[in-house]
Amino acid sequence: MQTNNNINEFKVSVILPSYNEKDNIVEAINRISNAVCEQLLEIIIVDDNSPDLTWKLVEELNNPKVKLIRRINEKGLASALDDGIRAAQGDVIVWLDCDLGLSPEEIPGLVSQLDKYDIAIGSRYVKGGKDPRPAFRVFVSILINLYAMTFLGFGVRDYTSGFAAVRKEVFDKVHFSRKGFGEYFIDFAYKAKKAGYKIIEMPCVYNIRTEGVSKSDGDLGTLFRLGKDYGLRVLKLRFGKY
Repeated sequence: MQTNNNINEFKVSVILPSYNEKDNIVEAINRISNAVCEQLLEIIIVDDNSPDLTWKLVEELNNPKVKLIRRINEKGLASALDDGIRAAQGDVIVWLDCDLGLSPEEIPGLVSQLDKYDIAIGSRYVKGGKDPRPAFRVFVSILINLYAMTFLGFGVRDYTSGFAAVRKEVFDKVHFSRKGFGEYFIDFAYKAKKAGYKIIEMPCVYNIRTEGVSKSDGDLGTLFRLGKDYGLRVLKLRFGKY
């Protein structure tokens, strides 16, 4: 459903949801700025009032291209991304985590695909992609994705990516879920596919977090809870109303 606009003229908004990311946020901003260069319109930090004062560090940068949304009364990854998308002014919207698990240097490669596609997903599970996390964590991730593909279709291989470049007009028809944690991406990819948008997956390499604490790579209890939430979202999308 994309049009033939010159992708090199598109302006890019990059959204970073943050919570207690003071050790990563400045590096993330700098690497995004260097990677996207002239096409970068803005970096939107959506911070859930981090106790480690990530938001204050962003304010002190005094960078005109960095916009801060500090949320006092609401928390959650999916709603943070939705608030960032609603505030974005770019032709293309990109989002990724602050922890640098996914490399900002891969953003231009995703954006370059939007001359032919509506959505470009950074995928660990296509040829050339890698996920070097501990074997059990990778096994759980692959299992969830196989489950999602079984019920929702094999048009997407990494339903839990969390890294994408999207033409802004996609959000005119695809409503972004504000509920939950990483299952929002399953929701988004499925709805976009059902709406007829063209999706491509580009290989990306997941990097092990070196600073801060992961919100998803936790103990067995955390993995079980997230897995259950992801599984229920898949069933709701496949058999319920969405």
